Amino acid sequence: MINEAMIRKIVDELWLNTTINSSGLYNGKAGVALALFEAARSLEDESIENKAFDLFQECLIRTTNDSSFEEGLSGIGYLLIYLIRHRFIDADFDDIFNEQYKKIINDLNHIEKHPSKLLISSKTIYFLSALKDIHSENLQTNQIIEKIFRGIELYLSLQFFDWKDIHYINDKVYILQTFETYLKLIDFTGYKDFSEHTISSYANLYRSNRIASSLSIGYHLDKITRQNQITQYCDVIDSNISYGIKNIRSNLLSLDEKINLTMIIEDRRENYEDAHLIFIDLKEKSVEKIKKTIRANCPYYGYQYGLARYLIYGVNKNAVLT
Repeated sequence: MINEAMIRKIVDELWLNTTINSSGLYNGKAGVALALFEAARSLEDESIENKAFDLFQECLIRTTNDSSFEEGLSGIGYLLIYLIRHRFIDADFDDIFNEQYKKIINDLNHIEKHPSKLLISSKTIYFLSALKDIHSENLQTNQIIEKIFRGIELYLSLQFFDWKDIHYINDKVYILQTFETYLKLIDFTGYKDFSEHTISSYANLYRSNRIASSLSIGYHLDKITRQNQITQYCDVIDSNISYGIKNIRSNLLSLDEKINLTMIIEDRRENYEDAHLIFIDLKEKSVEKIKKTIRANCPYYGYQYGLARYLIYGVNKNAVLT
């Protein structure tokens, strides 16, 4: 999607920020390393690959007590699995990451006793699920995944129950973002024991016009219900997708929102004859213009919101962006 000259400009921009302190996936070295690996493969450039490898090694040797997915060990572990699975590197996960893996599992093993950690640990499911690609089924890992899902479901069910209360004061935008993350995690993992009550509660609120349409929620709900042969939410799905597309205002979206929505639109393109009319143009010619679309107060080089995410999408549309 982006040409070689632009790829190299972004690579240079990212390489200038490799002195960052964080080793994490979302806003640190790990996310930048992933972008560089993808760029190196796209350009078949050994020098960029060497930079990516050196940066990734820095992530592995840096000590941290943070087990989170976004900024800590489970995000780095996820990257290691990704690199092994997609043959960027030839390595043995256990040889490299066994001690870190034990720490992550130890931190999460009794997470149900710490409700405040359940929500903020939700994205560690990406790492725990990816483990299944290189390890045999592990009862302990599956139990942790289930505990986190159950915690998210309980939280969402309580929020949706109180949604119509005039005294409800919680941040509804955050609640819906949590629900969207929940659906993404179900889709990513293929989790079968999800709570239909939680989805039904959302659907009832949506049908009563209490919740705005969301293309992303409609898209992931559609995938989940198709995979599980659930048919009673077709109206909610179709409305979310239809009005979600109509409500897109490209000039108001941040870079990560443009990328995420464009990936959804591309995946569903065959179902929309007019998709090209609302297709979000990401083919900027200037790195500086791209940087201006990144969310305020967020690292412009990051995988979560910034140039690393843009670069990965630009060189590999099949990449899964968490």
